[in-house]
Amino acid sequence: MRVITWNIKGATKTSAVWKILTDLNPDIALLQEVGGIPEEIKREFDVFSKVAIQKTGKPQKFSTAVLVKGKVISGIDLKSEYEWVNRELEFFKGNFISCIVQPQNQGLVKVVSVYSPAWPVNKERLKGIDVSPVKLQLNPNVWGSEIIWSALKNIVSNNEAWIVGGDYNISETFDKEWQDKNGLKFGIRSFGNKEILDRMYEMGFVECLRKYTNKIVPTFKHSRGEIAHQIDHLFVTSNLYSRLKSCTVGDQSIIFGNLLSDHLPIIADFKNTSQSISPHVEKFIIRNKWVFAKTMSKIPHYYIVRDDLSENDKKLFDEFDMFIKKNGYTAEFYSKQYTYFNIGNYKYWVMENILNRATIEHKNNDKNL
Repeated sequence: MRVITWNIKGATKTSAVWKILTDLNPDIALLQEVGGIPEEIKREFDVFSKVAIQKTGKPQKFSTAVLVKGKVISGIDLKSEYEWVNRELEFFKGNFISCIVQPQNQGLVKVVSVYSPAWPVNKERLKGIDVSPVKLQLNPNVWGSEIIWSALKNIVSNNEAWIVGGDYNISETFDKEWQDKNGLKFGIRSFGNKEILDRMYEMGFVECLRKYTNKIVPTFKHSRGEIAHQIDHLFVTSNLYSRLKSCTVGDQSIIFGNLLSDHLPIIADFKNTSQSISPHVEKFIIRNKWVFAKTMSKIPHYYIVRDDLSENDKKLFDEFDMFIKKNGYTAEFYSKQYTYFNIGNYKYWVMENILNRATIEHKNNDKNL
């Protein structure tokens, strides 16, 4: 499985960025500053996208996006234990987008594409609020990176595969420049950057590029020409990092040289994370007759009743039921929640002694919400 994160600097539908993306051939792409996505990319990827927000709260001219070769299963509501953080999450809803995806022939992954602004949270919105549990100790302001951290720490489980990546606007080298040059050389955020990185590590995340290379690899070219800072990051839970094969960045000469973006993509390759059903269960699914649910014609689906099966097929029914419960995802059917698993063009779920399946609708969520 290949994952990339890349700020593409407002790339439009005709940008050469999309040729590079196609050549990189990611299974999952976390993109920031997306000006427009060409139709051929939408045919190749399922897209989840929301318009980013300006400092004033007005929409930007670009979006934050998640692209997956497979299915976007559903969005994830990011919530903090602090109501003021939840208000900021709502303000930043186009900057921090999160969803559950299932790449082709692989297990479920929870992903967050981050476009953390180069400006802090407006202090006027924080008047009279104790922000100390969230604010960095070494920085007088609250930034987007702390807002997303506050939400993640309540929902991330190391038993799940999580990928959190994007343009964080934080770099360990900003702290060094504050110490060496009083923060005047580079004015995005002068100090406290390592603190937010440490917080992510404490949650069980690993920063792929920093850990794999064991050094700071610059990903950003300043308008003055210097290439010194890694402000883009790709965090994954430790269970996913254990499958990492390699992590690198895109070619500076191509991307910076052709002015395609002022950011390099981070490119990470992982061993396959697929969860496969047994061949016996696969044959069971194929050979049995699926009955159309006439009484629920508004929600078209088909079913198999366990009681109608042979003793051997009942065992395979139960095996598949356990497999779905262990490897699936939760979603609603009418007013109740069930655990689903996708195979090919179908999603499967069990209701008591009934195995159901329905065709997966391929939906592009690139609606600039």
